[in-house]
Amino acid sequence: MKKTLLILTMLLLVSPKVDACVGKLLNIGVINSSEGQLFAEMISALVNERTGTSVKVQLYKSAQDLYEAVRMKMVDISIENTTRALHLLNKPVESDAKKAYEVVKAAYEKDRGLVWLKPFGLLNGNGGDPPSYTATILRVDILNNFPALPRVINKLGNTVPNDTYEKLIKSMQSGGKPKDVARDFLKSKKLI
Repeated sequence: MKKTLLILTMLLLVSPKVDACVGKLLNIGVINSSEGQLFAEMISALVNERTGTSVKVQLYKSAQDLYEAVRMKMVDISIENTTRALHLLNKPVESDAKKAYEVVKAAYEKDRGLVWLKPFGLLNGNGGDPPSYTATILRVDILNNFPALPRVINKLGNTVPNDTYEKLIKSMQSGGKPKDVARDFLKSKKLI
């Protein structure tokens, strides 16, 4: 009996650590919109299924409220589009979506301590705005505790072109719950 306990103890001490994200909690904060809810639920399901990390989605009334929560470290992950990000940075709207992405990516990391991941896809602009990329943004300090996170979330990179996005939003407008629409999409892409 003592020998068995000793062997079990030694195995536990020398066995490699399971995924470093397991048992932790991440907070996703988004503006309360169809787009925000859809992408938040996609990330939540993907991160939870792939890493075992618990994810809590929090909805905010405005970009100001959201960024204040990020600044206070109440939000770890968010979703942003390049057009709104340029407005928030007081920079002119950029008609070249790739250039807009590079501008906001550099400015957010330097000035706000936020890292932009791969865009989900190119979405048509609203109200005369040019097409815009929407992507996940993370606080820089989260990367130390969740080093696998960018790799996991980047699996969504370029998976939601505008036509797909419009179909997903229509599904929600027809009564589909954001969580269900997001999970069905992820399953269709074999991501979960």
